[in-house]
Amino acid sequence: MLERIPVSSLFALFLLTSLANIATPGLGVTMIVVIAAQFGWKKTLGACLGTALGIAVLFLIGVSGLGVIVATSPVLFAGIKNAGALFLFWLAWKTWQKPPVKIVLNHSEKPSDNTPATADETGVALFWKCFVISLTNPQPIVFCLSLFPQFIDPMLSYWPQVLLMIASYAGIVFVMMVFYALMADRARRFLAQGREPRLINRASAVVFAATGLYVLTNAVAGLAELL
Repeated sequence: MLERIPVSSLFALFLLTSLANIATPGLGVTMIVVIAAQFGWKKTLGACLGTALGIAVLFLIGVSGLGVIVATSPVLFAGIKNAGALFLFWLAWKTWQKPPVKIVLNHSEKPSDNTPATADETGVALFWKCFVISLTNPQPIVFCLSLFPQFIDPMLSYWPQVLLMIASYAGIVFVMMVFYALMADRARRFLAQGREPRLINRASAVVFAATGLYVLTNAVAGLAELL
């Protein structure tokens, strides 16, 4: 069965390049760390999956004709970024207003949440939040268009190679996001007493707002260069 899968000799190099790119902290990592610090790593699994699938969708767009249109249209590119910035501002406001999550330590010294999850704290809700954030960050389209062709073997079938690369990249993204979620979750034990749970919300809101401002500034700067 494996012999039927057209794997290029460049595939290993693609995996190394992908790992180096994913391991570099970015918007996705920021989202996962903030969510894991609030809700713990188990609830963040949905967010990790949403991030990975969102990037996979962007890659599919990238290898289609629509990807070229997005990458070569500064106005559309900036518009998508602006939408992402507005969504981040909305998350910042919601997080700031949200009551603090009560974090307690059980006998095994592991932090847990004894507060029932609200509608926007479920795994499904966190999945869609990160999925939308991924879709409003068109940078992976540029990454796809610029690097994917370098790892495509013209002697092999095109689409099987591309789909394998997209699936592999998304898989690495999921694993790395879970890793960052676990690291953030371990830090929760140091924020488990006093007023710290409220400070988690405040800090998370600031991070969302600062990230949104950064994305918005980049989008505006890109448009300003065209004027």
